[in-house]
Amino acid sequence: MKKILFVLLLFILSLTSFTIPLNNMDKDGNVTLPNIELVDQYGKKHNLKDYKGKVIMINFWVSWCSDCKREVPAVVELYKEYGKNKKDVIILGVVSPVSKKFPKNRDRIEKKELLTYIKDNNYIFPNLFDETGKTYDEYEIEEYPSSFIINKNGHLRYYVKGAVSKEELKQYIDILLDPSQK
Repeated sequence: MKKILFVLLLFILSLTSFTIPLNNMDKDGNVTLPNIELVDQYGKKHNLKDYKGKVIMINFWVSWCSDCKREVPAVVELYKEYGKNKKDVIILGVVSPVSKKFPKNRDRIEKKELLTYIKDNNYIFPNLFDETGKTYDEYEIEEYPSSFIINKNGHLRYYVKGAVSKEELKQYIDILLDPSQK
């Protein structure tokens, strides 16, 4: 009997050790996502915690995805419209290039090639390089693109799996910019 209880306890503990970002909820129902500390294509380090007090949109994408190729130019437009991360809205992309050390990362091209792809396509908003795949795993990215929109208090308010229009993203951001929204 003790052996069965021990095995059952181990099983339950193994389930709770997996972090599911969308289940990281406080008593008021607010979801806080894992922090991101990554470097962008310009060499600037970004820490999500530094942007508390601003609305944050994080867009996970890959170079081979046809929906991403349609959506990312709209993200660039939003980045420009909302002041290039100098005002109340922060727009970030996250990419995960393959490498010899991390061949199972989400993109199919290496960092150097991905940097060229970003530059050639004028994806001027900060694209953070998840070179280990850890951030993609923590955010459980399975569909591309995937967007997370976080309010000024650092809580997830919108999660969009798959392609979305510029107008819809803008609507979500504008709702969170409204002072009456938490």
